[in-house]
Amino acid sequence: MPTKQQCFRGSNGALFDLHFILAFATLKPMLDQKNLDELKTALLKERDLLIKELETIATPDTNLEGDWDIKHKEWGEDQITSEEELEGGESVNESDEDMKNKALSDRLELRLKEVNDALKRMDDGTYGTCEVCQKEIPADRLKANPAAKTDIEHVKEIYAG
Repeated sequence: MPTKQQCFRGSNGALFDLHFILAFATLKPMLDQKNLDELKTALLKERDLLIKELETIATPDTNLEGDWDIKHKEWGEDQITSEEELEGGESVNESDEDMKNKALSDRLELRLKEVNDALKRMDDGTYGTCEVCQKEIPADRLKANPAAKTDIEHVKEIYAG
């Protein structure tokens, strides 16, 4: 029997066990086909957007699937080239813009991989299952991030590093 501190009265005067309420509140709604279709549409739209963004700063690497090579800015005569040195003896390999584009390209590539992986999981029937604990990922999490591969409790285990 729950203790008095573990119970409360509802507006109708009924006595509720706090543990039961907490367990009920954590139930995860199942994804139905309509939700899956909506999530797949969102993933496909995001994939198209990511590819368009990548195409503005990079080109697909023909030797490595999923990798993109940044489009280098043309060097002008007044810019430091890779053969010249900065103060302190450091060589310049890339322009500031190239470095920014590389960082952006890396982030876009990573997200594109996450989206493509989610689409593959949809095809093989494992979408919506946490890769760590094998439990269903809550629908709200998938709606917030359709490419999620873990529940919130296990995010750090996948992305730590």
